[in-house]
Amino acid sequence: MNEFVKEGFKLIRALWYLERSGCVFCGGHPGPICPNCTRELLHPELGRCLRCGKLIVQERTLCKDCTEGKGPKYLKKVIAWGHYTGCLKEFIQNVKFGANPMRMMQISRPLADWAIRELPPVDGILAVPMHSTRLAERGFNQAELIASLIHWELGLPILQGVERFKATPPQVALSRQERLQNLKNAFALRSKEPFQGRSVWLIDDVTTTGSTLDAVAEVLYKGGAKEVYGLCLAAGFEKVLVPGFD
Repeated sequence: MNEFVKEGFKLIRALWYLERSGCVFCGGHPGPICPNCTRELLHPELGRCLRCGKLIVQERTLCKDCTEGKGPKYLKKVIAWGHYTGCLKEFIQNVKFGANPMRMMQISRPLADWAIRELPPVDGILAVPMHSTRLAERGFNQAELIASLIHWELGLPILQGVERFKATPPQVALSRQERLQNLKNAFALRSKEPFQGRSVWLIDDVTTTGSTLDAVAEVLYKGGAKEVYGLCLAAGFEKVLVPGFD
């Protein structure tokens, strides 16, 4: 990224924050994320399942499914910033389906600060790729948008070399087994060179079972990656391990 583009991006971001000083999720004060949204959406009091990123009680390291061996197998660790509900869910859907990618700039600093606390340093970051058909429909890949903001805030190189060759239906309504079948042979390497001997943060917006992240991680390991960590904006929660959680 040349210096002219960097300075332009810096100016746009500064103007954006001047116009929106309240909470990025609910519009309340103070920003960028108010105490209520931190408590109700980001849940710092809860842990994250190390395998799939699901929100769980702090005393556990794995959710029920991952304890039973049903979770991802190739990811070193997965973290999700918050719970996929309420204002956070609306924020993500507004970015994705409301053709409003600029809103993501509002969370770049708090997200990056949280990520660097929760994950070890790596050699680079990779966005979960989107199939060309869906990319043409939406106009942008939200995972690439998140990756570009992490790159801007932390200086981590963006890695390229994985493509999504299979146009799979949305994962949200599928069972775990159907998700795995849905993703079979969906991703492939264009080149092994970017990943050989390197550790990677693999980035997506939402994770449910971790199956999409795991499918990409498997491909990365075939390309010689050393370690792969998942980073997402939101995930579900483990009902069994978080009783009374709405």
